[in-house]
Amino acid sequence: MYPRGLGMLAPVFAMLLLLPSTALSDQIVLDSEKQLAFAQHYVEREEYDRAAQELERFVYFFPEDARVPEAHCRAGWCYMKMNRYERARKILWEVHDTYRLHPVEARSLFLIGDSYRQQGVPDEAAYYFERILAAYPESEAADEARYRLGWARMEAGRWQDASRTFADVPESSPLRERALNLSEMSLRGEELPAKSPWTAGVLAGVLPGLGHAYCERYQDATVSLLMNGLFTWAAIEAFDHDHKALGGLLGFMELGWYTGNIYSAVNCAHRSNRKTREDFLNELPGRLGAFTSGEDVGLAFRFTF
Repeated sequence: MYPRGLGMLAPVFAMLLLLPSTALSDQIVLDSEKQLAFAQHYVEREEYDRAAQELERFVYFFPEDARVPEAHCRAGWCYMKMNRYERARKILWEVHDTYRLHPVEARSLFLIGDSYRQQGVPDEAAYYFERILAAYPESEAADEARYRLGWARMEAGRWQDASRTFADVPESSPLRERALNLSEMSLRGEELPAKSPWTAGVLAGVLPGLGHAYCERYQDATVSLLMNGLFTWAAIEAFDHDHKALGGLLGFMELGWYTGNIYSAVNCAHRSNRKTREDFLNELPGRLGAFTSGEDVGLAFRFTF
């Protein structure tokens, strides 16, 4: 005869024996195909943050899968779509340094360059596109890099260099016809009206507001003239009434307004030139500029899993 307490524990032991099988039945088994499909689902919904997380999870859990390089590269691309460029470049450099002799080696470098182009840093973008042409001339990234290099040079105002770059797109490239058109059109950039920052600064130094008027910023010119004139008059009045401390303070403040007027006029000239260049680029066919939100007409790498 068993003690009464043991009889009461028997159902508890039975439940404990059943628990392992129940727990195992509820476990989620990671599957590489479903993991990539899940990531693609988020890409199609343009939820790039979640897509990037799922792609990085795939890279971590399936390191031997042949599709890991593509998935890793696309994770960096997802961060670019979110404008998280520093994070994107960190991942893309890992891809470039890890998967040597794989197509993503050149592709990752291309995306690094394009991240700078999208940020509006054309000179840095051009550096990476040139590296691709030098190191991976036969890769799928080469034609795309040459085409975007032409755009980067236009964005930097290097019209002659841009024209030559577009002309070098090979006949076998699907971008050839568009590139030839841009090779001719880019030369029109040399005829764009431009304001001289040096002239704007000198004029602002001669008479506050005159540099802004040169840049056709007449409201700013009026404000600059009035503020400088007001502080100059107030400082003179203070000295005339023997308020030297007040006059010195007002004179010091006027010096700040005066130098600020020169600095602002120079910046106005730069902004005017940049606006003129942006408007010109936006009117070109096949828009691919960092200043536009137009359709990207490049080869647009396709990630295949």
